[in-house]
Amino acid sequence: MARSSVLLPLAATLLLAAMGRAQTAPPVEAAPGDGRVAEWMYGEHIPAVAGKPFSCKVVLEIANQLADGTLIDQSTYNLDARDSRGRTRNEARRWIDPASGEEPKLIRVELYDPATKTRTNLFPSSQLARQWVVPSASTPANATAKTETTRESLGPDVMEGLAVMGSRVTQVFPTGTHGNDRPLTIVTESWVSQDLNIALLTKRTDPRYGVQTVRVTELSRQEPDAALFAIPAGYRITHENSPASADGRSESAAKWASPPKCISCPNPPFTDEARAAKFNGVILLDVTVAADGHVENVKVRRGVGMGLDENAVQTVRSWRFAPALRDDQQPVAATIAVEVSFRIK
Repeated sequence: MARSSVLLPLAATLLLAAMGRAQTAPPVEAAPGDGRVAEWMYGEHIPAVAGKPFSCKVVLEIANQLADGTLIDQSTYNLDARDSRGRTRNEARRWIDPASGEEPKLIRVELYDPATKTRTNLFPSSQLARQWVVPSASTPANATAKTETTRESLGPDVMEGLAVMGSRVTQVFPTGTHGNDRPLTIVTESWVSQDLNIALLTKRTDPRYGVQTVRVTELSRQEPDAALFAIPAGYRITHENSPASADGRSESAAKWASPPKCISCPNPPFTDEARAAKFNGVILLDVTVAADGHVENVKVRRGVGMGLDENAVQTVRSWRFAPALRDDQQPVAATIAVEVSFRIK
């Protein structure tokens, strides 16, 4: 059987990669800020707080009811940790395939060391480690969208043996703010442990994407293994503190707190020529993702011919991303490297 799959990204990291179904396996964006629509949650947000070590399993679930009544349920998990020095580790895995029930493949690991302000993204499939130093946070840009935001307390509770406090944030975006023909309402509920400074449960209801849930389970307060925060032996390390591109449209990885993350990524089709040749190979693309999440430009860095390059470019142009975010959580344009793999099985 001919199959194409996607590895996203190489130049910065995306919460998906080499996926037969090309779906993103979400990490957590902070709760939506006033004045913008935060489109997706990407796992557990772990602040770099010293003296509060833990490790846990983070379960991510999405339930989305489409207009025709179709219900889409997806789930996966990540194994995350923070040590006594405040170093953090966040994983990214594929969605679990309900047909096979196999363990979700590890796609990427995000490490952060607050002592050196260094972020490291590990790609197990290619044994690549990409590093950059996070600059000091800049002042957030002024909000451009007028929203009605309300906050309410949900009171105390206990989760995983920890006291948590619940809150609900409701955002209403007026008609026309984001192309919507009626008010758009997004509700985010969070249950936060002040002891560990993390959310034990976050539930986000967005009419565009359904209900997204991020839940901390199997929590341990023991000191994690130091090896979890180190680059494994055999990895090739690249340092990405390069300046922004000359055209000014995309910012360097050094300025990202979170890279672009694909939320709709269909696989490109095989061509008859490639299928007849039983071709197996990988195309490397440079993809520029605009601040609103659409693909602005696609260039072939390394092609394979047989019409597959054109198919890959055409398909990737239709992808939709959650954009890269700076440390101040403002979306920015960014260019990432994307591997598209074509396999005959």
